Formats: sequence, C-alpha cells, structure tokens
Amino acid sequence: MTTGGLFRDGRRGIQAVALAAVLGLGACDRHPGPMAQSFDLSNLPKHYDTLGVGASTLNYTPWYIHEWGLEGPEGSSVAGGGPNVFPAEANGKPYGGSGDMCCSDIPSVWQPDLRLTVRWLVDKKQDGKTRGYRYKAENVRIPKYGRVMGGLWAVFLPGDRVCIMVPDGQKNDANDPDVRPSDNDPYIAQGVVIRNGTGYPGMEEARNESQMGRPDA
Repeated sequence: MTTGGLFRDGRRGIQAVALAAVLGLGACDRHPGPMAQSFDLSNLPKHYDTLGVGASTLNYTPWYIHEWGLEGPEGSSVAGGGPNVFPAEANGKPYGGSGDMCCSDIPSVWQPDLRLTVRWLVDKKQDGKTRGYRYKAENVRIPKYGRVMGGLWAVFLPGDRVCIMVPDGQKNDANDPDVRPSDNDPYIAQGVVIRNGTGYPGMEEARNESQMGRPDA
C-alpha cells in the first residue's frame, strides 16, 4: 500500500471516530445526566475582601455604653466591635476616641450594597443594680469611603441612634469623626430595644465600672 493510501485510510478512520463522537454527544444532550444540570448561584452570600482595622467609639449620649459590635450578612466576613465609653460631657462634647480595639474586618473597598447589624449594651440608670439594655439597629450603611486611613468608628447619638464611619482622610465629610452627624444624616440608624436578655457577657463588670467614675482625660 502506498503512503498516499495510508493517509487516505487514516483520514477515513479519523472521520469515522469524529462522527461517532458527535453522535454520542447528541445522545448525551437528549438524555442529560446530573452533571449537565445548571446550578443557581444567585442565593449564595456575597463575600467581601476585608481589611483588619482597629475600632473606636464616640458617645454623644448621657448613657454609659458598655460595648458594641457589628456584623454583615452571613458569609460576608464583615464583623467587629469596639470598646466601652462613658457618657458625653455636660457641655455636649462626646466622650471616647482616645483608644481603639483590635480587630474588626471591613471591606477594603466601599460596598454600596453592604448592610450591617449593629448591637450595643447601654447602662442608662448606672445605679449598680439595674441591668443594662441591649439595642439593635439593622440595615446600617457606611458612607462611601476611599482609602481606609482611620479604622472603624461607631458614633452613638441621643435617641438610641448610631452611625458607623470609616475615615479616609477627607475632612468634614460623612466619615469624619471630628464632625457630629446632623440629625438628618441618612446614615444614622435607629436602634430598638431587644427584650429577650442582654446577650452579652460581663454585665457585672459593666455595672461596677459605671460606679467608678470617669478616668482622667
């Protein structure tokens, strides 16, 4: 047999194999198996690339705040919390901001669709006997921020309200903790009392601390 005959026979064999493969794929299309089924991924929780930062607290209220925490949607990896803080000064100056607590995880890039749940524990009577009240605010948004430069801040306002900030070096904007949020700030969230227990450990320590007076500024 000549070399040309070998190539012709080889081409016929390849064509036959290719035809059989095409017919086989058609048969698979007509009878899809489990691996051919598509999966709906739209309901999976969104995961964010996060940055670990310190968290600080500012308190404009007349109440002692023992602690606070926040969390994003399940699976988002966004979570954190900050330190206790004494009531605001008599002249309205906020208390806090002198130290932070490690570590909270926030998106490294601002996410417009992110909604947070913020919880905090408040001692309103400060009599050493009465249990504190636990508050919760849902669907809390963070104002748009650029490069993260000042960690995470929770700003507590009269009326059981809270605002979350991520300073980025821009002065007098919605993420500047040196500027008190206006009462019509759209990023202020209203808290409501959770009546099924405090949900926080250390209540005795919180009540004892409230009787010790403020540390020197």
